[in-house]
Amino acid sequence: MIKMSKVGIIDIGSNTFNLLVSCTKSKENIYSKEIHVGIRKGTKQNIIQKKTIKESIVTIQEFKKICKKFNCKEIHIVATASLRNAINKNEFIETCKKETNLIVNVISGDMEAELIFNAILNNIKDFDDFVIVDIGGASTEFIITKNKKSVFKKSFNFGSQLLIEKFNPSDPIKEEEEDIKRFLKEKLQDLTSSLKKHKIKKIIGTSGSFNCITKIQLKKKYRTEYQILNIDHYKETISPEILNSTINQREKIPGLLKMRAENIIITIILINFLLNQGVENIYTTKFSLKNGVFSNILNNITPWQKSLL
Repeated sequence: MIKMSKVGIIDIGSNTFNLLVSCTKSKENIYSKEIHVGIRKGTKQNIIQKKTIKESIVTIQEFKKICKKFNCKEIHIVATASLRNAINKNEFIETCKKETNLIVNVISGDMEAELIFNAILNNIKDFDDFVIVDIGGASTEFIITKNKKSVFKKSFNFGSQLLIEKFNPSDPIKEEEEDIKRFLKEKLQDLTSSLKKHKIKKIIGTSGSFNCITKIQLKKKYRTEYQILNIDHYKETISPEILNSTINQREKIPGLLKMRAENIIITIILINFLLNQGVENIYTTKFSLKNGVFSNILNNITPWQKSLL
């Protein structure tokens, strides 16, 4: 039986750190905050730089203070590919424990995909048969659902920042776009086969760059569980505008956060690749991994260590 009332959840992502404060009694989310840290960009030869570790700890300390203000009883910290692939991840974990007295749990790619699936399954009830896409800085997760069950679930070892580093695109991007398309075609063969097998026509993009695309279309924030993009507007306006512009020009696009101005081209190329595989509709949602962690907490499924406050 769940005894705590308020709980803090920290998702250490490759680009951003995300905080979610939720209430286990009412099963509601109370507060959320996102801070750009850029662990992946602050990693050289798979070693997280000292400066980046310091910035990460400062952010975690800030989140801990917020959790205390909300009288959280527990904090659950999960880290994804940014730490999963780091040679010095133990240094990061030990420094965090020493400086904040909080435990960082590095989860597997399979667990990451499972939590993302749980986030969508438990928060969006009114349609199914879609592919969930979560593109981070260092990994990308795809989950195909049919009749509210996952029939394909995989974490791939590439993300927006990793592909930027790998292909070093021109500004604006030129022939590198075709190189990235060929890369996706090669790496995602099992995904594309499964999309065709299950006749999937809908994408649900979670958090990050996907929500930026929605804000560009709406020119404002949205508060609904999910949002459907106008596919014609996306194809005719949003996609070409982003791919044909420089980083500086993209920073001025209303709705596009500056911290995503460089990497969003990867998200656009990935979406366009999926559209060429027969996908017809694009949905976006704010629900993401941290919401999946909360769902697991409510169901007493927490194969990681929590920190008590």
